Amino acid sequence: MSFTAVWPITDPHDTEAADELTVTAPEDVDTLLTRLAEPGAGPAVIEHQDRELLDDTEGLLGEPGATKLPDHDMAVAVGDGFGYLTYADPDNDYSTLHGDAASPEYRSEYVDYPAGSGVPIETLGSALKDFLTTAQRPENVRWTAL
Repeated sequence: MSFTAVWPITDPHDTEAADELTVTAPEDVDTLLTRLAEPGAGPAVIEHQDRELLDDTEGLLGEPGATKLPDHDMAVAVGDGFGYLTYADPDNDYSTLHGDAASPEYRSEYVDYPAGSGVPIETLGSALKDFLTTAQRPENVRWTAL
């Protein structure tokens, strides 16, 4: 099983700067989180390769029905020493982690995480490792519907 993470990088000399990592083993999750903690790294969009793809019937990415889209929406970020995660799929409403009340809000162009939704980096890593092996919403963390 594997998932791919893609994230923007803030670089004043390159407005298209981004990075990507395909995660195939638990230790790759640790590498991903280290890279997301680097200065300028934005939140990563994650797509699990072992989940179903759906027809783009609304034409979000071109001619309706011509493109396939992931059946899930997952984003992950690291900031101020906390990890942030959002998730949705056909069986689960858009949610964020139930985190540490002391964690600050995390805002970006793609996704915003409310204050109190950040968790220790180790907890985020555990959730992503669960997702890697099950291809399902991680069940080893608590969720809060948004």
